[in-house]
Formats: sequence, C-alpha cells, structure tokens
Amino acid sequence: MVGGGALWAVAAPEETSQREKPRVVLGRIEYVVVRDVGMRMKARVDTGAGVSSIHAKILEITKTADGERVRFQLADAQGKTKTLQRPIVGWSNIKVMGSDDKHRRPIVQLRLCVAGKKVKGRVNLNDRSNYLYPMLLGRNLLNTGDFLVDPGEKYLTEPDCD
Repeated sequence: MVGGGALWAVAAPEETSQREKPRVVLGRIEYVVVRDVGMRMKARVDTGAGVSSIHAKILEITKTADGERVRFQLADAQGKTKTLQRPIVGWSNIKVMGSDDKHRRPIVQLRLCVAGKKVKGRVNLNDRSNYLYPMLLGRNLLNTGDFLVDPGEKYLTEPDCD
C-alpha cells in the first residue's frame, strides 16, 4: 500500500530482477507534455481505459493515397492552441451512455513525455470539454512506459524529458 490506496501494476514485460531501474509510480492525476507541440496538460490516469484520449477540436479529415489524415487543434490550460496534422491509424467506436448510438473517433500516434519518460502511442481525438482533465492516459501508454499507478495519490511526477 502506498498513500493509503492500492498500488496497481499495469504491465510486467520482464521479471523484476532483470529491471535496470525501478518502475515509476504515477498518481491518479499527472501532468504530461505533448512533445509534438511542447504543450503541458493535466491527465487522468485510467487503468480501465484501453486506449488513451485527448481533448481535440477536429478541423478536417481528408482521404489521401496513403489513407486518411486528420487536422486538429489542441489547447492548453490558458487557451493557446496548436494545430497538428497526423495520419489516422485507426478508429474507436465509443458507445454513448443511455443509448445504442456509437461515436466514431479517429486515433493518431502522439509523442508524449510522462514522468520523465518519452512514450509514443495511440490516442483517440475527442471533445473532452465536459471533463475535468483534457487527457486520459489509458493502459496502452501506461504499458509503453511500464508505469505503476497509485490511485490514492496525485501529481507524483513531473513530465521533464529534456
């Protein structure tokens, strides 16, 4: 037990005795940096979510010879926006609560800094304006960084990847 809460192991890709460094423990809320644009934001750490999600305003989806691309905007806590364009690497079909409807969300690859680790992974683009946190860190990125999660704590790390 750490901080009065259960400590969750998200992934165990190798035996503990073979680890060079101890695993980093994240709280239920952490700061992350979207390295692609140098934007810092709060993220909710969610071991129940398979894929990560980020608040984005989708500006345009286009079809090219190489597949689909999306142009979208990210905003920081002060409202400053950055526009990115990425290939769509997949789609999420998310069930709408209280109905049989599903929302289709594009998934892109983003480069992030989480707890001093550089991670790259799939993130779905979503309107998260009704949520407290603009980003949700799901199992896919938690596994990539080989993190542990202490749900009883917040802000245990800094996203310093310089």
